Amino acid sequence: MPDIDEPLPLPENPASVADLLPHLPVPYDYAKQYACVFSAELADRLIEVQAENPEQFRVTPLALTDGTFMIRGAILSEVPNGLYGGNFARLDASRFNEIDLVPWAEAMALLPQPDPLPE
Repeated sequence: MPDIDEPLPLPENPASVADLLPHLPVPYDYAKQYACVFSAELADRLIEVQAENPEQFRVTPLALTDGTFMIRGAILSEVPNGLYGGNFARLDASRFNEIDLVPWAEAMALLPQPDPLPE
């Protein structure tokens, strides 16, 4: 029988933030492997929540080329307490399954690329 104080093992391939809820906060080295990717609707809601609480730590969703948005997964090492705890508590947890956890390199490949400099 596992020790009650022993943390649950972290999922190897979590699909969404909802998969990590029982584990939060997760270690930084684990969290930084991922980007949190979500719809424009959820990006708008995140911006609204942060505007309602300007004294809280903020993150800026970045637009991806496929129409979705991302923030660094490292934020998951700061919730539900920590630097981002206040705003995290104001988000609708029933929608955390809509926030995909995408390997960092895959998400970075979806960032818009600048036009090449003229020669």
